[in-house]
Amino acid sequence: MQSKQFGSQFVVRLETGEEIIAALKQFCLARGISSGWVMGIGAVSRATIGIFELAAREYRYVELTTNHEMTSLVGNISILDGEVFLHLHATFSDLDGQVRSGHLFSAVISATGEIFLGALNGILERKYSAESGMGLLALENT
Repeated sequence: MQSKQFGSQFVVRLETGEEIIAALKQFCLARGISSGWVMGIGAVSRATIGIFELAAREYRYVELTTNHEMTSLVGNISILDGEVFLHLHATFSDLDGQVRSGHLFSAVISATGEIFLGALNGILERKYSAESGMGLLALENT
């Protein structure tokens, strides 16, 4: 991994073999980033994405086991159960242009990952919602 800082924003280049979520979480922990935003592009050799089925309160997983272009990576950084949590969604395209997208559970870089990350002042925290079965951003109206 390589990175460059611009004030409270960072450009991160992930290398071949790095797992996106683990690498970005370690990056955040090393720099004390607990809240922010993420966007990026790149290429992966494998990935696991999911779609949340609200009625069943569980994810349906899709495994991508071949090289895919990561045409979009977007999400946020917050605190869930006292830990830094990256909530990321991604869109992947295969060699035939077929697109798959969803909540990102894991992805391994095949060529490069070009990530832009912004740190926010303050703390965004997630709280469990019994209604949805998910950890939702806990925001106070101000």
